[in-house]
Amino acid sequence: MPRKWSIPRVLAAASLCALCSLSPVRAAEPSNADLEAVVRTLGFLETLRRDGPIFAGIVYAPNAPGARAQAVQVAERLSKMQGPNKAAIRATPIAADAFGQSTDQSDVIYLMPGVTAEAQTIVEVARRRHLVTISNDPACLGEKCCVLMVRTDHGVEIVLQTALADAVGARFSAVFSMMVKRQ
Repeated sequence: MPRKWSIPRVLAAASLCALCSLSPVRAAEPSNADLEAVVRTLGFLETLRRDGPIFAGIVYAPNAPGARAQAVQVAERLSKMQGPNKAAIRATPIAADAFGQSTDQSDVIYLMPGVTAEAQTIVEVARRRHLVTISNDPACLGEKCCVLMVRTDHGVEIVLQTALADAVGARFSAVFSMMVKRQ
């Protein structure tokens, strides 16, 4: 015999489901697999210069506990990887609140989790300097401040924010464009 649900139980279950669906997916510090996927993804970026090292800015939230140390670790790990065509990667941490004033000549920007509070500034600078912004944080897609969201939690997930990609002038190979999710 099927179980009967009382109205209070149904309401409690519905409330729990609603709360679960509202809780944001939080990104953790990027794993080595995340960073390796980012580096591979750069190989499909047709607008990335191919002569010399790739300069990557690692933008972090300066007021978050331990954020600078995490950004330094990510910069060190990225700098040990080889970019497309065996290019060296030179990564530098940049505080989100100083990103707009930075004279850093980055080719690409990696957004650490928690920087979406500075989304407007990030987008303005990315458009002005034609910078591809990448993150493993799904919140960056919601705030529309990353061109690419690259995660490796359960396989490789790559989402392309097409409007921002167009705004910064990023062009990807046709093969890459067919493989990724678009938003």
